Amino acid sequence: MDIQLFELKNTLKTLTKNLISRIDSICISLENGEEIDRLLFWLEDLSMFTETTIILSQNNMIDFDMDLFNEKVESLLDKVEEKDYLFVSDLLKYELKPLFSYWDGCMTND
Repeated sequence: MDIQLFELKNTLKTLTKNLISRIDSICISLENGEEIDRLLFWLEDLSMFTETTIILSQNNMIDFDMDLFNEKVESLLDKVEEKDYLFVSDLLKYELKPLFSYWDGCMTND
């Protein structure tokens, strides 16, 4: 089980970097009024990130502030539903990207 958890943690680190790297291009698309397909794919990956984070947190492999994360994601999803894509862009750039970057720096390869 430990090996699977370590592999899952490595997958989370890769997924975190992937989510971070795609935020800027998604924001540009949203700010230019382009299709939201990139955002929808990103949200699917965010769902996978969330599930992985829950599993690793329950097994004491990571210690993330899930309340803060849930608050930001709830706000993000509300604004997506309202089609307020400029606000979504700001949330991605100024709230979620720094949070993901911080968490990425906290994850070790032990």
